[in-house]
Amino acid sequence: MNGDWDGSLKVPTGMEMRLTLHLSEHAATMDSPDQNASGIPVTLNRQDSTVTVAISSVKASFTGTLSADGQSMTGRFSQGGMNMPAHFSRRAAGAAAPQPDRPQTPHPPFPYTSRDVNFPGKDGDLLAGTLMLPKGHGPFPAVVMIAGSGRQNRDEDVAGHKIFLVIADRLTRAGIAVLRYDKRGIGASKGDFKTATTADFAIDAQDAARWLRTQPGIARDKVGLIGHSEGAEIAPLVANRDVQVAFVVLLSAPALPGADIIAAQQLAIALASGVPKAEAEKLHANEIRLLDAVRHSADQASANAAAQKIMEQAGMPAERAATEASEISSPWFRATLDYDPAPALRKLQQPTLVIAGSRDLQVDPAANLPVIRSALAKNAHARIVELPGLNHLLQPAKTGAPQEYGSIPITVDPAALDLITEWVKQQVHL
Repeated sequence: MNGDWDGSLKVPTGMEMRLTLHLSEHAATMDSPDQNASGIPVTLNRQDSTVTVAISSVKASFTGTLSADGQSMTGRFSQGGMNMPAHFSRRAAGAAAPQPDRPQTPHPPFPYTSRDVNFPGKDGDLLAGTLMLPKGHGPFPAVVMIAGSGRQNRDEDVAGHKIFLVIADRLTRAGIAVLRYDKRGIGASKGDFKTATTADFAIDAQDAARWLRTQPGIARDKVGLIGHSEGAEIAPLVANRDVQVAFVVLLSAPALPGADIIAAQQLAIALASGVPKAEAEKLHANEIRLLDAVRHSADQASANAAAQKIMEQAGMPAERAATEASEISSPWFRATLDYDPAPALRKLQQPTLVIAGSRDLQVDPAANLPVIRSALAKNAHARIVELPGLNHLLQPAKTGAPQEYGSIPITVDPAALDLITEWVKQQVHL
C-alpha cells in the first residue's frame, strides 16, 4: 500500500473535503488541503482487504475495503459522532497531486506589470510583497491589501484559493495599483510571526501604506486600504492614525470582542457541519470555559497550562492538547480575545465600504453588522452591504462552513468583485 492516496469524504452538508494519505514502511501521514493541514500522523492497519487508518490527534478514523486490484479504498470516515462516506485512489508513481478547480485564479499574459518589492515594517524588518501597476504612466490610485488571521502570504491563500490575487487582478485591470504583501515572518517577509499581535500587524500595514505613497506612478492622495477578516480590524486602526488614507474597504469585518467572535463561530460551524445539537452545545460550553481561562491567566505560561488541562479533561490526546494550548496561549491569541474593534470603527472618517456575506459563520453578520451600522452612523460616506448566500471568503456557499471553502470553485463571488471595484473607482474618480 506504499504511495500517495488521494481521496475525499462527504461531510453532512453534502460537500466533499479533500484528503491525501502518504503511506510508507516507515511513516504514515495525512493531508487535509481544504483545512490547510498537512503531515498529520496516522496509524495504518490492514487485515486482508479491510484497511483502518486511525488519526488519534483529531480522534478520527477511516475504515474501508481495498479493491481487488489494490488501487482504491471505499469506506467510512468517523469523527465526533459523525460517520461519513469516503473514498481513496492510489496516485500513479511520479504523478503530481491533483489540483482543485480554481477558474478565477489569473494566469499570464497580464495587461499590467507586477514586481516583487521590499519595504520596512515594524522595527525595521523588511516585508516582502508584490506591487501591481496598470499599464501607462500614472499616477495611479492604489490600495494596500491587509490579510486576515493566521500565517497568510500575499495571496491570502486559503484552501487553494488565492483570494487577494483574484481581487488584486480585478482592481489592476480597472486601473488601480495594488500592493499585497506577506505577513511578518511569513513567505519572504522578515520578522517574528509567533510573537506578533494585531497591533504589530497594524504597524506593518501603516508602513506599507506610507511606503506605497512614495512610489513612482502612485497618486499619493488616492491610496486606500482593503482588509479581510482580521485585516478588516487592522484597516480602521491604520486609517485612524493616518489621515492620508483615502478610503477603506472592510470585507467580513468583525465588530465584537474577539472572545465573542471565536465562541460564536465555534458553535455555528459545529452545527453547520452536522454535529448533533447536544454535542455542539457541550463543545461550545467547553470553548467558553477554555477562552475564559486563557483570558484570565496572569501570563503566557499559566494560560498554556490552563488551556492544556481543560482540553485534556475534555478528552483531547495530550500531544494535540499541548500543540493547541501553545497556539491559544500565544501573544496574538490572548490579545485578540480582549480586542474590541468597535472604537476604531467609530473613529473612521474616510469613505468606507463594508461587505458581509449572509452565510458567514466565522463573523456572523446578524451579530456584527448592527454594531458596524451603529459605529459608522456618523460617517456620511459609509456604505454597508450584506450579500446573500456568501460565506466568510465571499464565496457562494451552501452552509458557510469552512469545510466547504476548498470544494467551491469560485474564489470570490463576482457580485463582491464588482462591488469592490466599482466602489473604489468611484472614490478615486475613475
